[in-house]
Order: sequence, then C-alpha cells, then structure tokens
Amino acid sequence: MSFKRIIAAVMLLSVLLCTAPVSAFADNYKNELFALEMQYDELEKQRKEIDTQINKAKSEKDKQLAAKNQLDNQIYSVRQQINILSEKIGLLEDEIEVKEDELARQESAIRDNYELLKKRLRVMYKTGNATVLGLILGADSFTEFLTHTQVTSRVAQHDRALIEEMTVRLAEIKQLKEGIESDKSELESSKSQQADKQSFLAGQLEIAKNNIQDIEQLEKQFQSNRAALTKQMQEVQAEVDAIYSKINSEGEYDGGIMLWPVAGYKTVTSDYGWRFGGTDFHTGIDIARTNAAGQGIYGKPILAADDGKVVFTQTNYVPGRGYGIYCIVDHGGGVTTLYGHSSGLAVKVGQKVKRGQTLAYVGSTGWSTGPHLHFEVRVDGKYTNPWPYLK
Repeated sequence: MSFKRIIAAVMLLSVLLCTAPVSAFADNYKNELFALEMQYDELEKQRKEIDTQINKAKSEKDKQLAAKNQLDNQIYSVRQQINILSEKIGLLEDEIEVKEDELARQESAIRDNYELLKKRLRVMYKTGNATVLGLILGADSFTEFLTHTQVTSRVAQHDRALIEEMTVRLAEIKQLKEGIESDKSELESSKSQQADKQSFLAGQLEIAKNNIQDIEQLEKQFQSNRAALTKQMQEVQAEVDAIYSKINSEGEYDGGIMLWPVAGYKTVTSDYGWRFGGTDFHTGIDIARTNAAGQGIYGKPILAADDGKVVFTQTNYVPGRGYGIYCIVDHGGGVTTLYGHSSGLAVKVGQKVKRGQTLAYVGSTGWSTGPHLHFEVRVDGKYTNPWPYLK
C-alpha cells in the first residue's frame, strides 16, 4: 500500500463512519427497563381508575368518603411506583457507568492504533523507497522478488485491518456516546418523576395520619347493606379457613405472653366478639387512634407478637372487602397470629421472624373506614379471644 493511499484512507475514516459495520453493544438492560416501565404504567392505570371511582360519587360528601376509603389504595400504588422508579434509576446509573468504562477503553484502543499507524507512516516516508514498486524492483533475484511481494501483501493487509479496526471503534464510540446521552436524559426524567411521586405521597400520608377508624361509619355501612356484607364476610372467612387448612404448625408454642403488636398505640376501637347490636362477630381486636403524643397510627410498624415463621401473605386485595393486605405468622403448637388491613408488608412467606420484628405497616386496606390493625389469634385455624395471649 503506497504512502498516499494510506494517508487517503486515514482521511476517509470520518466518512467511513457513516457506512462502517458497527459491532453490537450488549443492551440487555433494555428488557429490564421495559419490564419496569410496564409495571409502572399498570400502577398508573390503577391509580387513575381509583380517581375515576372517586369522581363518580354524586355528592361532595360521597366524594370525600370515597376518597377516604381509597386513600390507602392510592398510597400503596404510589409507593410501588416509587420503588419501581428507584429500580429504574439504579439500572440506568449502572448502565451509564458500564458504557462510560467501555467508552474509555475504546478511546484508549483507538489512540494506540492511531499512534501505531503514524509511526508506520513516518518510517515509510523517511525510507523513501517504501512503496510497493520500490520493494519489488529493488529485488536482486527472483527469490527475493517473491519474498518482497509477500511482505508488501502482508503489510497492505495489516494496514487495511488496522484502518478497518479504527473505523469500527470510532463507530462504536459514536454509538456509546449517543447511548450515554440517551440514558442520562432518561435518568433525569425518572428522577423528576420520582420527586413528583414522593411529593404526592407526602401529601397523601399527611391526610392519612389525620384519619382515624370510624366505627360508627363502619356500622352504618354494615347495617345499610347487611345481607350483602354478611355474605361477603362469610365468603372471606371461608377463604381464610381454606388458607389455614394448608398451614402445618411447626414446633411448640412457649405459652408466654405475646408482645403488643403496635408499640405505643393501646386504643382498641373494636373488641373481640359480637358487635353492632349482636349482628356481626368480630374475630379479633382493632387497634387504632393516636398515641400519647397525638400521632396517628397510619404507617406505624406492625410487630411480630412472638417468634415464629411467616406462613401466608396477601398483597392482592379488593378495596372494601376482607382483611386487605395481611400476613399470618405461625408460633408453633397450632398457635398463629394474623395482622390485617396493612398498607404494605415487610416480610415474605417462609421467613423466620423474631418477637418485635417489623412485619408490616398499619393501613386501611380491605373493609375499613380508617387506619388500624386487625389482630387475630387462632389455634388450629380457629379464631379465639386474643386477650389471654396479650395480658
């Protein structure tokens, strides 16, 4: 390859970028991003459906009641969206770091190749006869002629390969830079989304903290639709009984007094036993209201009453029905505890827990008119008065 042809090839590198084949950069993370975006969009759809349900209420009073009943669902949905955005932000930050490392590696490689090419050009220029014709005509014998021909062919191949490699690397650098800029733009957008959601959540939490469980309203709901709600409760209990029938209690219960499940909150708004004028049997106790400092119970940690193992969790629920988000802990000897209406869980099925460990957070999911914990004790799957276990 002549000196002029090599120079021309180097000058054409920038043009070749437009048509040079670009090596595929691994973008598997895009699948993960897509999955997270799908989850986020589904939660946003659910949140908008909640808003639609609230807006369907005819009177302002009904709207306020609907908003109160749906508040926990909105908070749970927004919390999930914030978690998804956190995952997305972490994924983007990791990908930007990987791409920037790869960019530095590619730029270093192309600098090395460029320096090598310049050295070869300088040597050929100083030699003066370092052309294909000079090498061939300078041969003293036919054997030397053949040797020179092979050498020049190999040199030409090496130079072409060097230039081609530089072309590909330049194209990859361009692609990497574009990818980094795109990821950074997406990162800033996600951070902005997260900030908006966190601001919205803070407002919702403030409203929730000022809410209290309204037993009178709960009774009114029950009495106004007694037949349907009684049937619904029977269905819920049948579902819970089916869950308990599959639980195999492990070990022995130590027989000690259980820990109060919400530290600092002692008010029981609905006790165990018959209520609403003997029309509804309450299978546990409801712990609600405020503590001595006047702080609302919403979002407060729900604590394991004793050592045990999480044997069931429920995170999918129908608003206005059943226990909402809840979990069941086995303490051995057939003794279990159930923690209902939470805003979210902190444990998973199969997890062993210690007395006082956070299981969930107080909420108002399921059939509820305000933040509270529904606490149950069951023996061999049958609900029983929890007070002997608590004091």
